[in-house]
Amino acid sequence: MEEFEKTLSRQQAAIEAERCLYCYDAPCQAKCPAHVPVPEFIQSIRSGNLHGARTLLQTSHPFIETCGRICPEEAFCQSVCTRSKIDAPLRIRELHRFVTDSTDPSDRMELPETTLGRVAIIGAGPAGLACARELRVRGFSCDVFEARQVGGVPSQEVSTHRYPREVDEREVHFLTSTFAAHVCTERVADLKPLAADYDAVFVATGLPFESDMNVEGTQLVGVHQARELLRKMKSGAISGAGNRVGVIGGGNVAIEVASMLREEDPTRDVTVVYRRSIKELKAFKKEIEEATALGVTYQFLAIPDKVVGSHRVEGLQVTQAHLCEEDESGRCRSEPLPGSSFTIPLDTVVVAIGQRIDQGVFPGLARSDSGLISVGENMQTSMPGVYAGGDAVHGAQTVVEAVRDGKKAAEQIAAFVAGGK
Repeated sequence: MEEFEKTLSRQQAAIEAERCLYCYDAPCQAKCPAHVPVPEFIQSIRSGNLHGARTLLQTSHPFIETCGRICPEEAFCQSVCTRSKIDAPLRIRELHRFVTDSTDPSDRMELPETTLGRVAIIGAGPAGLACARELRVRGFSCDVFEARQVGGVPSQEVSTHRYPREVDEREVHFLTSTFAAHVCTERVADLKPLAADYDAVFVATGLPFESDMNVEGTQLVGVHQARELLRKMKSGAISGAGNRVGVIGGGNVAIEVASMLREEDPTRDVTVVYRRSIKELKAFKKEIEEATALGVTYQFLAIPDKVVGSHRVEGLQVTQAHLCEEDESGRCRSEPLPGSSFTIPLDTVVVAIGQRIDQGVFPGLARSDSGLISVGENMQTSMPGVYAGGDAVHGAQTVVEAVRDGKKAAEQIAAFVAGGK
């Protein structure tokens, strides 16, 4: 599939780089969870040193190919760009992508001997691989355990319109072949054997399961879980969805699956059903714009009551809602309007209302009320020598935030191992 966004040309990148004010305190860099040296890599573009720009990016952030395409810049670096006080913020992510698309990963990295210790990393998504990279450049040997596809959510669930397969494979191969001693394709359910065999363990399993919608009719043929459908389509298989699809939810997963269903069949009607208004959608602005451009439609202020049908999905009964005061998330709460129920004719319903952790693994680890893994300020769990980060600790977050956790965990693990030797 052809990508939505095109890489900047060399001339466009040079012109955009000239707009940078090279702020002394660089609010863009401070806002980036991975602390990418934004002014420095833009200065390298300006001087024509693209390999130097890539080195700066690659040193601070392992998933530079990924974030050059799918990082929500409006939530991070570009949201605080000083240039916006004059005209418009710099297109920082697009400059980032220009660098990664114009250069190759370094195959001449000088890495130290692995003399400092062995670390087991459970989960080969952004947090896990970021931790492996950071530990390897410090002199640790890392074994990565991953029961699913290496690369995590970007590799498994993000549309090829936004994140081409060849880009994903190039980045994941570079990270695993350069920084992981071994990639073990097995599911880890008990940490005690690993904790005994390794100097430390980092848990970055993410949120592998999806939240269920507690309404009647979800057992009908034609009801799907969103991430399961995303993984199916990303693998190249046909989704099996019908001609009139309703996607329930308002987050990035809901918008992503709606977009991919339209990409798969442009004649298909795909409607996102959301209990709040467009203002409260949790999905990022760019993803919403791309979905809308693909022809995705929206049914706002609609609370799902039940999936209608005898054997197969025939529709979704919803009740109109109105917005009240803000809830703990800072968004307006939706309340049903009595007597306002109606049915949306559908043959497929996709549930995209959230993700949850696997509660059946890692006995002995303390958990929060929501089931997430509890950690201290140093990211250590209730089990000595076992650290955790990413979605399994914070809930769903972005790639760059997961990278931040991986880097921080590596620093804490290095200190822990050094203190014990």
